[in-house]
Amino acid sequence: MTTSDVQIDFQASQRWTYRTRPGEDTSTVLILRRDDEATGTVLHIALDGLRLGNPHLPGGVQTELGHAPIAADALRASVLDLIEVNAPLPADEGGYRQWREAADRGEAGVFTLTLAELLDLIGRAVAPAPVGGLFGKSNRR
Repeated sequence: MTTSDVQIDFQASQRWTYRTRPGEDTSTVLILRRDDEATGTVLHIALDGLRLGNPHLPGGVQTELGHAPIAADALRASVLDLIEVNAPLPADEGGYRQWREAADRGEAGVFTLTLAELLDLIGRAVAPAPVGGLFGKSNRR
């Protein structure tokens, strides 16, 4: 039986292992907050131990993701083992506050991808555009 087959009571300050991407075997997910919305449970998470390519950072590698809102079903499909309860939570809730304000205006959503798929998506989004532009065209002469 996998974690996606059982009901898990996700709570803030839980740290889990999850189905990682290759090379990120020591990465863990920390639940920062739980919001029970009319549309379902939204879990606000942070990830550490990443090797996410990011040309906008010194060294080109992002090792942490400070905040991401994810649907409970997507997290359930990702996690493996609960390894810590009452884990210390970061004091900075800026990412959550920005999301909450945008969500209250109807301008923010929730990820429904597994964590590995989410990280792949972020990696593609921050990767430099290919030579010749994003769509293979250029206005340069």
